[in-house]
Amino acid sequence: MSTLWKQDTPLHPTFAQVNTSLRDDWFLLPFELRLQRASAKALTAASVLSADESASLRGALEALEQQFLGAPCPDSPAEDLHTWIEAKLTEAAGEAGRKIHTARSRNDQVATLLRMFVIDAGERFGAKLGELVALLARRAKEWADLPMPMMTHTQFAAPGSAGFWALRYAVALDRLAASAAFQVSQWRQRCPLGAGAVAGSSIAIDRAILARELGFEQPSLNALYDTSTRDECVEWLALAAQTALHFQSFAADLILFSQSPLRWTRYPPAFATGSSMMPNKLNPDAMELLRGEAAALPAAHHHALLLLKGLPSGYNRDLQCIKPIVRDATGKAFFLCELLHAFVEGMDFDASRLAASMNVGDIFATLRMEQLVRDGVPLREAHHAVATQVRNGTGQSPGNSSQPSDGSTSCFKTPSPFQGEGRGEGESFHLNHFSPSPNLSPKGERSFETSSKQFDPLAAIQSYQTIGSAAPAETRRVAEEMLRRRSADSASG
Repeated sequence: MSTLWKQDTPLHPTFAQVNTSLRDDWFLLPFELRLQRASAKALTAASVLSADESASLRGALEALEQQFLGAPCPDSPAEDLHTWIEAKLTEAAGEAGRKIHTARSRNDQVATLLRMFVIDAGERFGAKLGELVALLARRAKEWADLPMPMMTHTQFAAPGSAGFWALRYAVALDRLAASAAFQVSQWRQRCPLGAGAVAGSSIAIDRAILARELGFEQPSLNALYDTSTRDECVEWLALAAQTALHFQSFAADLILFSQSPLRWTRYPPAFATGSSMMPNKLNPDAMELLRGEAAALPAAHHHALLLLKGLPSGYNRDLQCIKPIVRDATGKAFFLCELLHAFVEGMDFDASRLAASMNVGDIFATLRMEQLVRDGVPLREAHHAVATQVRNGTGQSPGNSSQPSDGSTSCFKTPSPFQGEGRGEGESFHLNHFSPSPNLSPKGERSFETSSKQFDPLAAIQSYQTIGSAAPAETRRVAEEMLRRRSADSASG
């Protein structure tokens, strides 16, 4: 099979291996077939093709679609997909096949194919993310009343809930789904086909026909830009890479939650493996592999950036190398969405283990400080008082509190979660809170008397008042809002 260009000297066999890209192009076949149909229609409108020639090409394209769409790449000496399909059209339609490349170049052709591919990928990826958002929002509602320590610096920090934690990922992926929709709308605006090799064509083909037939809003504005860049590929890879970062965080959380000291999760055994030596092991391999496999997506984005770095204006053959990067990263992104979705469906939390962890780490200190502030103590003074108590070991952990000899009662002026009834063994503990009546220390500093009360972790998270907080009602409100929006988007889509 000859190339679309001519020279007398045959290519060196080693160079020919890297010069040939049919296998790397094959994933673009569905879009190539659409592109050829659009070209035939525009060329017919420009009187380059007769009606009979156009019909002959349409028939040949239909036959190619039936024979090859979904099939593996055939063995062929063709230089690339464009050469292969033109040869097939010429074989089937004769002279019409030799006219199909009029007013275009492989440069604008491949730019158009890749843009069509990322539009399709972005739409499908947004739908996958939407499914994950809906699932995580449902789990957030389900787990909203399940108290759970929140961490900063991987240390217990403040009370939250398992639902609040799940909502963190629903919010992140919802934002990325919105980004996908926005990017797709941008990519659809301009069609590169008809830009030619670098500066357009003197044959007056109607590029608006090409744009309309391929699902774009209008023709592109600058042929040099179209053939020089792969901005939409970089943007798609950036979206996938950012998603991967959240997937990796999710995996890291689950690995941490399932380790022996915590064991907060009921890790689904269908997503775990054992050890060939240690019979006691149940390893969170699915999450470790999710974390590891997701690293390929930021790597692909970085690879594309390095590939494009410093290229001069105009088409450069370096751009050929971006096709397998985009193809492989796209497949990886979809697979990871499916893996995470299946895992979230099967996972659950161990309420008793979470309740036990609520007794560790002085995690109610901030709420105690804020109660003092509500009682009129200046914030910095309240912070200092609670921090001093924590450092002195008189904080909230069981066994550290001491019942005041004076039998002092609660000094809170408003209903407080610190005055609730206990929730049973392992779920309640004693909270030392402060009286707003200060005493002077020998150094002249104010200190606060303490008393002991049973503490209800659920009441603690119910005390949060701010938008976006871990309050169960707020978690449910945000989750329900997401579910309504997702339902509306699905209905309109």
